[in-house]
Amino acid sequence: MPLLELSGLAWGAHGRLRGIAPDPLTVDSGRTAVVVAGGAAEADAFIDILLGLEMPAGGRISVGGQEITMRLPAEREIGLVPAGAGLLPHMTVAKNLALAARYGLAPPFVHGRVEFMARRMGIHSHLSAKPHQLGHEERLNVALARALCRLLPVKAMVIEDRTGYGPCHAAVSAALRADPGLAVVVVTDDRTRVASLASPSHLWEIADVAEP
Repeated sequence: MPLLELSGLAWGAHGRLRGIAPDPLTVDSGRTAVVVAGGAAEADAFIDILLGLEMPAGGRISVGGQEITMRLPAEREIGLVPAGAGLLPHMTVAKNLALAARYGLAPPFVHGRVEFMARRMGIHSHLSAKPHQLGHEERLNVALARALCRLLPVKAMVIEDRTGYGPCHAAVSAALRADPGLAVVVVTDDRTRVASLASPSHLWEIADVAEP
């Protein structure tokens, strides 16, 4: 059984019904899938469906054999590493991590969670730094640590790869080092990077789907 499965998934965009081809999309534990979007807006719409920020027009999202299609974002075992890391620039690394950890954790336990995740991800020396003081790959590692700081264990990690930003390859490797059991989904709008991200058997595209 795949760790992550998107079956018959469809959503509306600009008067068209969009979905994943080929269907279904399946990702096993410890593997990486790449989804190619036609642009940033299309990639955003798909990621919003995965995270539960928007609801699909049809289909199922399953993680670990459990359907999560209609669950709230906080109830989904799916994390996100945004392109460019998406860290709050006025906060230190420690505070960026604490912001994620505090949802679901009592205040006395937040600091311990941050310390644990920083050591696990090898970013402990960066805790007092601001995001602009870090390199691209270091910021992605912090974003990955932030996603893993949630109380609900993350089983699938979505990693954005966008035109105009540095490549996400380091984040993919770091995610699987941090947890070899993760299912990783890279969502890219940059076809020039696809060859280095996925084999043909692990590549999907966002495409039009027929009306039901």
